[in-house]
Amino acid sequence: MTNNSSEFETDPQADSVVGDPKFIYVICQNGGEAATKLELMTIYPDLKLAFSRPGFITFKVDGTTMPERFGLRSTLVRTSGWSLGKVAGENTNELIEEISKVPKFAEAKHIHVWQRDPTIPGRNGFEPGVSALAAEVGNLFAETDIAKSNSTMVNRVAKPDDLVLDVVMVEPTEWWYGYHYAQTVAQRWPGGVPLIDTTVETYSRAYFKLKEALLWSGITIKPGDVCAEIGSAPGGASQLLLEMGAQVIGIDPAEMEPGIMEHENFTFIRRRSSEVKKRDLRDVNWLLADVNAAPQFTFDAITEIVESQFVNVKGVILTIKLLERKLVAEIPGLIAQLKKLGFQVVKSRQLAFNRNEFCMVGVKDKFVLRSAKQTKKPTPIRPKPKTEE
Repeated sequence: MTNNSSEFETDPQADSVVGDPKFIYVICQNGGEAATKLELMTIYPDLKLAFSRPGFITFKVDGTTMPERFGLRSTLVRTSGWSLGKVAGENTNELIEEISKVPKFAEAKHIHVWQRDPTIPGRNGFEPGVSALAAEVGNLFAETDIAKSNSTMVNRVAKPDDLVLDVVMVEPTEWWYGYHYAQTVAQRWPGGVPLIDTTVETYSRAYFKLKEALLWSGITIKPGDVCAEIGSAPGGASQLLLEMGAQVIGIDPAEMEPGIMEHENFTFIRRRSSEVKKRDLRDVNWLLADVNAAPQFTFDAITEIVESQFVNVKGVILTIKLLERKLVAEIPGLIAQLKKLGFQVVKSRQLAFNRNEFCMVGVKDKFVLRSAKQTKKPTPIRPKPKTEE
């Protein structure tokens, strides 16, 4: 998805009444606004587009009964909430003072402050999360008398149904604010981004994608679980799985990183998935796939394995490429395909650490979600510094 969204200069929300919200805000990936609008206005035809910037959209709730505690049925929405308006100016303390007068500020258990993404994840070293500037502003909110007297937490993970006061720094000097009740896992995170340490050394960004996928979906990889990954090279996801104590089977015609290949719990099958003997996958608990191909290619690959008489996986974690915007319309059909394969619970979401892709998970038994706790402290696997020849 390219960054081709229109930037609407009109701001119908400027005259909205604080405390009686009629607008919702939506956070999505930078450059994904057009696809997000298409998805939402298909699911919720009564929503009227109000304001748009890369990664940030507001809609007027017109003719729709939207419950105060809402979570949008969407794959592309990172997080959302009620929008109360905006403040703008160069004086940070004045902006904080104005927002702190909003009644929801005193009622909230949490304050989440974040900046919209400046570009797509992974470009020019950018990774989503609470930026240094947002953290600094958040600390200033924490020092207000109201926040201190209420012990309001700032940029922490909220508990289910907690009231969160949101401050979205659309520009450094233009802040939009609102609130939401944490109805979904992602709504518990500041800006819909899990608090992941992105400074760790990894073999690829697939490490962060899988870590978020597990946190969001509720899937727990237990020590000793056997995980097979189609499209495993160069080894980012395998790195995380090995750290969690899993037995990992990597499937890819390309080369893996030596640090992964040398691990005692890693087995490499250097072939295409269609060339793998299904008997070699008979002990697999979890099947992962992340290949740079059309969605149906990924589904054909996992279907061949899942329907084999030799394999009985608990669940799948798939990275589905959004090669074209129109593919958004195919998401419901892909969900239906996964359910036909016997997966009782199917979820889809464009993760904060995804790029032009989204994550789909399916489990055959809903009780495996959050059913097990980590029993072994992860053993970090860090790439060795490369030396110049």
